[in-house]
Amino acid sequence: MKDNTMIKRGPALGVKTDLQRKLIWMFCAAMAMPTVVLGGSMYWMIARISSPTGGASPQEVIADVTRYVAVLYPLLSAALLYWVFRGTEKIVGPIERVIRELGQRIAGQGTGPIILRPGDQLIPLADQINVLLKERESFKS
Repeated sequence: MKDNTMIKRGPALGVKTDLQRKLIWMFCAAMAMPTVVLGGSMYWMIARISSPTGGASPQEVIADVTRYVAVLYPLLSAALLYWVFRGTEKIVGPIERVIRELGQRIAGQGTGPIILRPGDQLIPLADQINVLLKERESFKS
């Protein structure tokens, strides 16, 4: 008879791992950066245009704010892009290494554990794969 019990996985909307937390922060930063820059500049522009003491015309205010946005937006975009590339490097690099190492094991070209660099995000996965590899190697002997 088939067992219909389900494994309880925990709440669907919870952060379960450090990797998930880092990816969520990257995603939130990618969404927040344009919002803050463009929203802040719109607020600044409207505040300056609607100010009773401001002597500048709306066209001058728009040109002034646009100059700030033209400098700030690309700088923040470049910083965010650099941060995202550095963060995803800790994910993609280990994935490629695990795939390469497993391919070598399957082809019979290597033995021993798969070793990742300290700080790589997939070390728990590599540790579990290493347990399987050790069992496989001891089974072959």
